[in-house]
Amino acid sequence: SIDFEFTTSPAFPPCLASTMRTVVALALLSIGASADPAHCDGKGGSKPTGRDMHRAHNTAQTDRVGGKDHHEISQKINAVVAQTDAPQKSCEEFTIDELNQLMRDMSCHWNKHLSNAYERNGERHGRQDGRSLRFESMDEFEKMWDMELEKVNELGDAVMEPLRDAKCAEALMHWTHHVSAGGKDTLINEQAVSIPTLPVFNSTHAEHEDKHVSHVYASSYTCQTGHGMTAAGVDGSDHILPHWPTEVHYTGTGYGAYPFWQGGEGGGSSGPIEVYWSEKQAAERFYHEGCYMDEVGYGSGSTPCYHLMTGVLGEAKGYLYSADGEFCCESTGKPEDLAPPQSDFMDEMTLESTESVKTAYYEGDAYHYVETLGNSEAVTAFWYTTTLDGYPLQQGEGGYDSDSASGKGIFIYHEYNYTAWKEGMDVPIDSSVFDVPDICVGTSNKCTFP
Repeated sequence: SIDFEFTTSPAFPPCLASTMRTVVALALLSIGASADPAHCDGKGGSKPTGRDMHRAHNTAQTDRVGGKDHHEISQKINAVVAQTDAPQKSCEEFTIDELNQLMRDMSCHWNKHLSNAYERNGERHGRQDGRSLRFESMDEFEKMWDMELEKVNELGDAVMEPLRDAKCAEALMHWTHHVSAGGKDTLINEQAVSIPTLPVFNSTHAEHEDKHVSHVYASSYTCQTGHGMTAAGVDGSDHILPHWPTEVHYTGTGYGAYPFWQGGEGGGSSGPIEVYWSEKQAAERFYHEGCYMDEVGYGSGSTPCYHLMTGVLGEAKGYLYSADGEFCCESTGKPEDLAPPQSDFMDEMTLESTESVKTAYYEGDAYHYVETLGNSEAVTAFWYTTTLDGYPLQQGEGGYDSDSASGKGIFIYHEYNYTAWKEGMDVPIDSSVFDVPDICVGTSNKCTFP
């Protein structure tokens, strides 16, 4: 999938001012448009991935596809598209009819979750997200295209180039921001589409003497205005929600057996949790008040414990130890490491639905993500829910929601105190939090992850 963003920057470079005066003047409604069944004929329906939704929520640009002028922006965007599976042709190779048909094909894969995200961005920031759909339906696009055909018949080459370039820019924006990863696969592999390159923005076209042509051109080039650089890149993920920050300290409630990888004792129980997580330090310390340590040879019944994970995959170490400091076992996995989750773990999950949820800490609308692994894995079913802004609410495995177990593995989940999570975002965590306790240094006890 294409992984760059057409976004609306909070501040626009002076060279784009004339274009933005035209774009801001537009009062177009952004809603979850639906495709015309007559031309879609059963196509479409792919759900967005976590990566798709992250791209939709991201309103800041980095240097990967951002630039300081029109030439740099166009060059970077085209270079990124060239690295994907999408067949690409120069904009000049397309006819206007071909670009209109590409828009029809893509409209069958427009997704309401993505459109709604851009609408919420506009409400949250007080300005329209430049990635919003310009019209509510394909019928409105068709009416505009009929008007454009009249312009071409009337004015000929004088309007052909600006209209074609505008369509290339708009088609590329739709491809990136309104078609899910699954929709892109269908369009490439089943419908054999090609994607146009992005022409360099031409201010002369934006000031065309024909008001309709200048309007269409300027409003289609939100990709250029949105890619003016506003932020430097960072290592790892960009740490923009739903991606996690570099570090976070949060509390919540754990449900089900713990330590879950050692057996099912404690299934149906619950207890407070407290977690320190750091991608910066590649570490996580997980406190659970209701651990059944007799599963690993210590005590009986429920007792508080910690699980410490340090290091990245391939170098990770894990330790499970009692809160009283009397017992520790090494949980480092074989053959799979047990490492802290990465900040963008949700990118490979699928957005199953937007639904109303109620947890111990939140009640309201939420995104519900799911993922299924192969039967060779110890656990096959996973889910993750967030607020519509991307803050975590619930995460579990051994099922697809908190009400039903399914697939392989033990059914467990935890609910995030998302208020505490927000307060703990990017608050520096002292490295001593992740020190290996003395009881664990040199321990011969093993409680390895399968």
